[in-house]
Amino acid sequence: MIASSSPLLRLSGLSKSFGPVIAVEKLDLDVAAGDFCAILGPSGCGKSTLLRMIAGFIEPSTGSIAIDGLDVTRLGPEKRPTNMVFQSYGLFPHLTVAQNIGFGLALGKRPREEIAQRVDEALRLVRLDTFGDRTIDRLSGGQQQRVALARALIMRPKVLLLDEPLAALDLKLRHQMQEELRRIHREIGGTFIFVTHDQSEAFGLANLVAVMNQGRIEQIGSPAEIYLHPKTLFVADFVGETTLLDGERRNGRVRLKAGIEFDDKGRDGAVRVVVRPERVAIRPDGLAAVVTDAVFFGSSLKVSLRLPSDETLILRSSAPDAAEDYKTGTRLTVGWDAHDQQVINLP
Repeated sequence: MIASSSPLLRLSGLSKSFGPVIAVEKLDLDVAAGDFCAILGPSGCGKSTLLRMIAGFIEPSTGSIAIDGLDVTRLGPEKRPTNMVFQSYGLFPHLTVAQNIGFGLALGKRPREEIAQRVDEALRLVRLDTFGDRTIDRLSGGQQQRVALARALIMRPKVLLLDEPLAALDLKLRHQMQEELRRIHREIGGTFIFVTHDQSEAFGLANLVAVMNQGRIEQIGSPAEIYLHPKTLFVADFVGETTLLDGERRNGRVRLKAGIEFDDKGRDGAVRVVVRPERVAIRPDGLAAVVTDAVFFGSSLKVSLRLPSDETLILRSSAPDAAEDYKTGTRLTVGWDAHDQQVINLP
């Protein structure tokens, strides 16, 4: 676990069960002030349940939640220094943009002058300066998402919670909104917790990623740590493209089914070796391989290679115009550097 000496958000032994079903197993997580933390995992892994426990919408079965040193585990959502942006946005269609954004302040009976000033600030922050008088039905999906974000930020939460808020947007608009979220996070210096099943979104937004699977956090780290040094087979397979090669370790030496041997300390037994496609290259001292498929992706070329072990190795070339070099049936020798592989023990 990555921990700060004084985390803004601390989850300790937190879990949630619904009858016999364990949605979130006991976990610990520290998030420092200013972090952009992504909770990444497939549908049904417990990430949204975890976020709703932080928000106060779901009561934990065990454990505690502390924000800025204050135990908020038993406090309702309205009493926590958090605010949440939902995938559905939850905007009021009968109110204007400005009224939607200022709704929480009006509910708290803040002075009109203060509400107007803070709404103007929030509109500028999300670049909707001239949209205050519009109704929600006159906004695009991306603009509605910005209104929902401004409505949450205007309350000045210590922790902003985002539950897949970009999932309903098309790909181009999602990328634009990712840029906006990065900009807003930089400008306000806030602490964001972002739930997503999209690994590229998690890596593009967050400085801290917690990968969840079946109610457990499998690994916590920076995007580079998660991608380059996966600690479990699930993380290796779920995050990014990868090749998993069968092998066995005996007395500090690993022998792959594909025919490679190398030194690697650890317990004896079956292992999987993780190799990322961009680390594979044509080299004279490598493995014999046969091209079985090549797919053009515009900026790169994905090549599938069959090894003597009948396993498939993926190579990704950053020279997409090299397709002629990778015609089906072409025989090559390929390999990778030892520091570019990760050896994972099997149970």
